[in-house]
Amino acid sequence: ACQAHGAEYENKRVGSFGDAAAFSFYPTKNMTTSEGGMITTNSKEIAEKAKIFRNHGQIKRYYHEFLGYNLRMTDICAAIGIEQLKKLDKFTQKRIENAQYLSEKLKNIKGIEVPYIAGNVKHVFHQYTIKIGNGKRDEINKKLNESGIGTGIHYPIPINDQPFYKKIGYSADETPIAKEMAKKVLSLPIHPSVTKEDLNFIAEKLEEFLR
Repeated sequence: ACQAHGAEYENKRVGSFGDAAAFSFYPTKNMTTSEGGMITTNSKEIAEKAKIFRNHGQIKRYYHEFLGYNLRMTDICAAIGIEQLKKLDKFTQKRIENAQYLSEKLKNIKGIEVPYIAGNVKHVFHQYTIKIGNGKRDEINKKLNESGIGTGIHYPIPINDQPFYKKIGYSADETPIAKEMAKKVLSLPIHPSVTKEDLNFIAEKLEEFLR
């Protein structure tokens, strides 16, 4: 649930089922506290352990039962989060509207594959990610940036191809689809501040560059 604030699966809010879930409140997420995150759980045991781990592993002052860290959220960050939470539904609706509008604009452009949305989910579009084939992704990305359009490549290296994971025996060859997708994915801006004019401009530029 890290990047899925407000998302739903089979009419259930992500983070409300399973043993536990974690949400990130990093500044680029759908809602933010400037840094930090949150765990949701129905388990008293998991909740108590999480509180201990966030506080240097202390069960009581100066008594460390576990290895822990200083992961305590400040009151100021929490206050920001409370206000952000009040706006989350509005933010989400705008993201969905922008994503749907852009998909309509892009779906018939040759060389672009727009995001697939399954019928039993509510997608909240932390990222709006298209696929660009024929080895053109990096060229198109560069041209979009030169046109003043901010983009992102999330993520250019599959996790099992990261140096740390290679050291412990993993290889990108184990996940050929992920390796291939990492060469094609390109995220476009659809955040709540993006206007219809912005989206039209993005679509026009993509059509121009892919002719």
